[in-house]
Amino acid sequence: MSCALLLTIGGPAAGREVVRGRVSPDYGFAPADIVVQAFIETDVLNRAISFVIESPQFYESSSTELEGDRAPRTKEVRFRMLPAGSYEVTVTVYGGNEQPRGRFVSHVELW
Repeated sequence: MSCALLLTIGGPAAGREVVRGRVSPDYGFAPADIVVQAFIETDVLNRAISFVIESPQFYESSSTELEGDRAPRTKEVRFRMLPAGSYEVTVTVYGGNEQPRGRFVSHVELW
């Protein structure tokens, strides 16, 4: 079973989350493809998003720029053929000056 943590750092007003996420699958047999979906709250301050998956023996990341409130509300990244291990998945939305605005964290177990 996966455990997800959501952190909002200087997030938008009215208690909205800057970013939410979904990881699939959250456990399974290796090698496996892991799909990470980010659901981004529309905001003019959103400038970039990064996806990171890491374990003690493995690290991979993907980043892209966002066009503030004109950016798509959903971004998806597929990490392919991951070896067995216990992984932490982190999605971070950044504002100006590379300041984190929100973060989603989840875990994946591959045997």
